[in-house]
Amino acid sequence: MIALPAPKILLTGNPGAGKTTTVNRVIERLRGTIDMTGFVSDELREGGRRVGFRGRTLDGREFLLAHVRNSGDARIGPYGVDLGGLETIGLEALTPSSARTLVVVDEIGKMECLSDAFKARVAALLADDMPFLATVAAVGVGFVKHVRQNPRAKLFTVARGGSERMADEIVRTLTRALMPPGGPR
Repeated sequence: MIALPAPKILLTGNPGAGKTTTVNRVIERLRGTIDMTGFVSDELREGGRRVGFRGRTLDGREFLLAHVRNSGDARIGPYGVDLGGLETIGLEALTPSSARTLVVVDEIGKMECLSDAFKARVAALLADDMPFLATVAAVGVGFVKHVRQNPRAKLFTVARGGSERMADEIVRTLTRALMPPGGPR
C-alpha cells in the first residue's frame, strides 16, 4: 500500500468569512477519530465590542494573545500583543505526539508573526511530513505571504456562507489521508 503524503491545508479568506468556524467544524467532526493538537483563536468581547483575542488549545488550555488594554511595544492596530502565552502554551500545542497527528493552527496572521519562535515552528510544520491545517490571513506580506504561497500546501478560500461545505471537503481529505487502516481507533 502506498502512503499518501501528509496533507497541508491552508484556509484563507476575508475577515469574517468563516475560517475559524470552518476549522472548529473540522475539529468537531474529527475528534475521536484522528489524533489532533494545536490551537484556535477566539475573539474577546466586552459589551458587544471586540477587545482582544485569546488562543484555546484543542485540549482546553487558554492564553491571551492580544488585548486593547495591553501596553507595550508589540502592537497591531489597537491591540497590545502578548507573545508569552503563544510562545509557551501555543507552541507546546503545536508539537504533535506522532507522525499521524494533525496539527491545527488558527491563525497565521500579523499578531502571531510578531513571534520568531512561532514563525519557525510553522515553517518546520510546512516543511516536514506532519499533517497540517491552518488559517492564514488573506492579505499580508513577508511570512504570511510566504505561507500562502507554499507549494506543499493546498490553499482553500473560504467565502461567507461556505463554511459547512468547506468543512465537509476538508474532513473527507483528512480522513482519507489519516484514518488508520480498518477505521477509527
